[in-house]
Amino acid sequence: MPALPSAARARANRITGWLNTRGGSIAAPLAIIAVGVALTWLPAFRALDLALLDAKFVLLARYAPLPVDDGIVIVGIDDATLAAVPEPVALSHRMLGQAFAAIAATRPRAVGLDVILPDRSYDAFAPGSDQALIAGLLALRRVAPVIVGVTTLENGRLRPIHPPLLAAAGSTGEDVALLHEDEDGRVRRYEDRFGARGEEVATLVGRLAATTGTRPERGLVQYALGTGFDYVPMRDVLGWVERGERDKLDAAFAHRIVLIGPLLPHEDRKRQPVALARWEPGLDTPGVVVHAQMLRTQLAGATVRDAPWPAQIVLLLLAAALWFVPTWRWRAAAFVGLAAGSFALSLVLLRGGIELPLGAAARVALTAAAARSALEAWRVRRDRQRLTALFGGYVSPAVMDAILSGRVTPDLQHDRRPSAFLFADIREFTALSASAPPEIVFDVLNRYFAAMTPVLHAQGGTIDNFRGDGLMAIFGAPNRLPDPAGAAVRAARAMFTRLVELNRVLAAEGVAPLAIGVSLAYGDAIVGNVGSNERYNYTAIGDAANVAARLQEITKTSGFPLVATRELVAHAQGEASAGWIPLGETAVRGHAPVVAFGWRPPDWPAA
Repeated sequence: MPALPSAARARANRITGWLNTRGGSIAAPLAIIAVGVALTWLPAFRALDLALLDAKFVLLARYAPLPVDDGIVIVGIDDATLAAVPEPVALSHRMLGQAFAAIAATRPRAVGLDVILPDRSYDAFAPGSDQALIAGLLALRRVAPVIVGVTTLENGRLRPIHPPLLAAAGSTGEDVALLHEDEDGRVRRYEDRFGARGEEVATLVGRLAATTGTRPERGLVQYALGTGFDYVPMRDVLGWVERGERDKLDAAFAHRIVLIGPLLPHEDRKRQPVALARWEPGLDTPGVVVHAQMLRTQLAGATVRDAPWPAQIVLLLLAAALWFVPTWRWRAAAFVGLAAGSFALSLVLLRGGIELPLGAAARVALTAAAARSALEAWRVRRDRQRLTALFGGYVSPAVMDAILSGRVTPDLQHDRRPSAFLFADIREFTALSASAPPEIVFDVLNRYFAAMTPVLHAQGGTIDNFRGDGLMAIFGAPNRLPDPAGAAVRAARAMFTRLVELNRVLAAEGVAPLAIGVSLAYGDAIVGNVGSNERYNYTAIGDAANVAARLQEITKTSGFPLVATRELVAHAQGEASAGWIPLGETAVRGHAPVVAFGWRPPDWPAA
């Protein structure tokens, strides 16, 4: 990750420093709450909030519906009914009149008409149709309140109804059968402010509720109330009349609230959160069914109200409190717990008639957790950059990364693993030190190590130490390598290539060329911290390390600047196992003899 420019880094440091103060730790969650609430007004987030509300309604309707016995029955004008009537739809007044009269005979509690009554007389086309419809309306009016729902024209005005029909029904023609739709086109709440300036108007549902002594209340429709609706086809009503089956009429409509409307595939369809029509799947439902659910909600006193603002504030504060959770694991657990708990609580409250919105709280919780994690990531990154800048030159990158990632700690347990060891010395360096000024010796030595260090690191090596003109490197710790022996061989051979380049530069400066000897060994080693609580050194200890150090003598006498043990050559993979010359069993000072192999660069002079 690239470092920030100095000015941006300074600003970020000031911000993180302020967040560490008491004022910053309080202001940050409050700002997160403000952002989460403000996002509610964006269309995309509003749609998500509505989808979350719908999910709760679906769960309740499926697994915990509220019982209801409201006596609402729907009479539907469906395709089968229209197919059974000889007149065109626009002239089916006689059918309506007969059905009205049949329902009136059962003495219903109230009747709501969600049908479009004609705006003028059609007697000229169907003589007697007006009289049949008026007679049916009068019959209904004599036994029960009749509420005639009206719609609006494209100009927003109420669609007129033929005055004699209104008079027969006892209606003013101003009870609108409109439904409030949310931004996504779904009907979720009862509303009666349909006036041009937002004033209240009489509605079909409101007037029907009022006939039972119920005062209509604005709010969310309780879609968990009941398990949907069936309907009585108007064709069946007419058939019962024709066959004189009065008992079926009484069983269907007596003392019940009757809603009459079309149930056609492409007429007056509305979308709502749950499927209400039990005779068809999907959320696209006839408008009369949605009116029935609204009326059911009003009669049961089950209109869903928004949770009081103190409860919403408490939920937002709990969500913002994720800012104070110390670690990302605990934050993740707290987020899951808060999400599950608040969703369960919201479900219980919704079933009881209170909607506790979760969208803003979810956004606040996510923002708080993400912001806190981002802040901590920035702090870790800043601290790592600072430590790397201060100590990166004192340890190898692999060790620094292991320290920063927590894999190397003061209480690190020792680990046994196969590793390769590399020792390198500069030939005749003592003579150079005696003949040249110490400043030049120091400069040459640093330039040599600067040339060799990248070569070792490129193969995954860890430089354990620099000792005078020598160095020790480990392959396989702290990072495990798939081929530590091969990595050591490749690094050693690359050192000779780099030495040629360095000598070319030194020669141009009049400095005598350098020669080196490199020895390799392979075997199990114990890796970990060595030292005391006041001073640690991450290193590897094992017989192979001792053997690699002792083999330095062989590089001086064998004519091979690179010498390795048989074990290392055997474990090296690919090209790293090729090009070796057997040296046989070789005596090693302070150790049992070892079988060694030698290698020299192609242009290296033979001994």
